[in-house]
Amino acid sequence: MAFSRALPLALIAAASCGPIAATTVIDDAEVALARAHATDGAKYALYETTLADLYLAKAKEEQGNAHYSDAQELAADAVKYASAAVKKATERRNSASSPPAPAARIAPAPAPAPSPDAAPKQP
Repeated sequence: MAFSRALPLALIAAASCGPIAATTVIDDAEVALARAHATDGAKYALYETTLADLYLAKAKEEQGNAHYSDAQELAADAVKYASAAVKKATERRNSASSPPAPAARIAPAPAPAPSPDAAPKQP
């Protein structure tokens, strides 16, 4: 009798592990990313900070789509890159010889020049 009551509870607990684990890792990634931004990661470790931002955004998207294992993996990658950004930014800030990395400036590609065949012909 006790076994028949315990089985549904065990199934419910097992089913809720995915969302809980994903949320925990996403929370860890948010903290790590905040730490990276606090150490001027966007200035001194642009690549790692940007990757951490993107991985965290994708992890939240996957969590919203109930793909909890994917969200957990992506959030773990965000933690990894955010931690690398903190380390790199701290090293670069403490080093007087290395200048900060330039800020990323993404501009749209220039419009292609019209081809000579595209001009209307006059009779």
